[in-house]
Amino acid sequence: MEEKKKNIQKICNNCLLFDREAGRCKVAVLVDGQEYHMPVDPSDKCHFDEIGIEIKQVRWWVEDENGKPTDQDGVVKMEYPNDFFGKEAEKIKGQ
Repeated sequence: MEEKKKNIQKICNNCLLFDREAGRCKVAVLVDGQEYHMPVDPSDKCHFDEIGIEIKQVRWWVEDENGKPTDQDGVVKMEYPNDFFGKEAEKIKGQ
């Protein structure tokens, strides 16, 4: 049986990273520790795609003293791709 491919238009309205309520992209741009989100319209093409910026997923959360996620004070944990901080940082980390 031949598989049908859906041709989904690459616009903000079809993207899981589109925050409809705020009218912005959920992709955070960090500059000097400040978080910024690009305002977008549902019909916009992905601005990051158009200018060639690769998007990488980074997750962070807080754990309590037992290693369980919490919304209180605790230890901040971060999960990121191997090359997130650049090739040179990976060399230093590997030493």
